[in-house]
Amino acid sequence: MPIDDLTALGEALRAARKEKNLTQEQLADEAHVSTKQIADIEKAKRNPSYVILKALAKVVHLSLDSLIFSDLSPDEAGQNEMKLLYMKCPPEMRETLLQHTRGFTEELKELSKKLETK
Repeated sequence: MPIDDLTALGEALRAARKEKNLTQEQLADEAHVSTKQIADIEKAKRNPSYVILKALAKVVHLSLDSLIFSDLSPDEAGQNEMKLLYMKCPPEMRETLLQHTRGFTEELKELSKKLETK
């Protein structure tokens, strides 16, 4: 990864960690990596492996895209959030979530059509 990308990754990880009110030690413990690795990633001194990135993303509840790409559009960020909400849902409840989301989407389309005609 180029240095600018490592800096952006470090900043994104630090922001996500702080948003979750985690210390570097807590994040390291939950992701099963060393505190030094977390500190080095946040300072852009280390290029983490895919396995480490995946573990970190899981703990801070972000998609890999959100960590790696600092320039996601609002739509892309929203798509990533929807995926994460789905994955956080217990497996036995995911179909229920999808059904409700589909229904809500249809309601929003109808509301949008009504507002356009006014």
